[in-house]
Amino acid sequence: MSEMSRRTVLRAAGAGAVVIAGVQWTAAGVAEARPLTAHRTGDNPVVRENRAPGSDAWGVGHGESRGVDPKRPEIQGYAAAASVAPGETLGLHLSSRTARSCTVEIYRLGHYDGVRARHLLTATDVPVGRAWRVTVPDTWVSGIFLAVLTTGDGHRAYAPFVVREPARPSDLLVVVSLSTAHGPYAGLGMPEGFGTDTSASRWLEEAGYDVTYATEQDLHEGRVDPARYTAVVLPGAAGDTRWSRKTRAVVDRAPERAVLPRPFALSEPGRADDEVRRAAAERLDRILAAPVSTPRS
Repeated sequence: MSEMSRRTVLRAAGAGAVVIAGVQWTAAGVAEARPLTAHRTGDNPVVRENRAPGSDAWGVGHGESRGVDPKRPEIQGYAAAASVAPGETLGLHLSSRTARSCTVEIYRLGHYDGVRARHLLTATDVPVGRAWRVTVPDTWVSGIFLAVLTTGDGHRAYAPFVVREPARPSDLLVVVSLSTAHGPYAGLGMPEGFGTDTSASRWLEEAGYDVTYATEQDLHEGRVDPARYTAVVLPGAAGDTRWSRKTRAVVDRAPERAVLPRPFALSEPGRADDEVRRAAAERLDRILAAPVSTPRS
């Protein structure tokens, strides 16, 4: 895709349309189309993962937890690498101006019957001021994850990261805007646009699409090859002008690409833009139902 056409796609996405493979799809454009759902009813790893019991205990306000001072956070942390694969080491850099230790809990974000997250691990009395490490197990399905950091007096912040599965060529590859190159994010630790990424992820997983995840840096460094997937999905926060020329060239190798605009990704079911969601699902299903020209391995 040329530089000009990509800018056109992003402008249309910001205006509230769903733009996929350079084509704008509105509610009127799919009013008479028949849905194709064959690729959303299979027993793929994401469907199986979302059958697991969910937990909402990660949120600020749960139990006796509370947020942090946005200017002088009581607890902060960030992942040494924005994404990790099974078998690799997840490292968290932790700091605090008041606590010597904290509790680290790992959650995977998804749908989980509306609960939105699944608890995977808890480590207590983790020393602050040094790195905490854990090997990523094979049982962690690719997705957007949160390390929830809680001090003994209840202050809570987050360190997001992505688990990628480059060996599994899922139908869709979701590109997440996340970087840890500059240390922890301000406030609670969530980057700008993180809500867009997680909302889009939740919708895709609720719909049953076979998805895996990667960051923009993964594309730039060649850790993930978009050509192995049927389509690359770019939530509204991804694909902006900050992309390097190399990253853009890598994304252009994908057979198809889908841009989910912010209004689509952030809204909740039942709102007026349900038609936009329906348009996105219709187009994704048609992409997935089309014959694959070359086998993915």
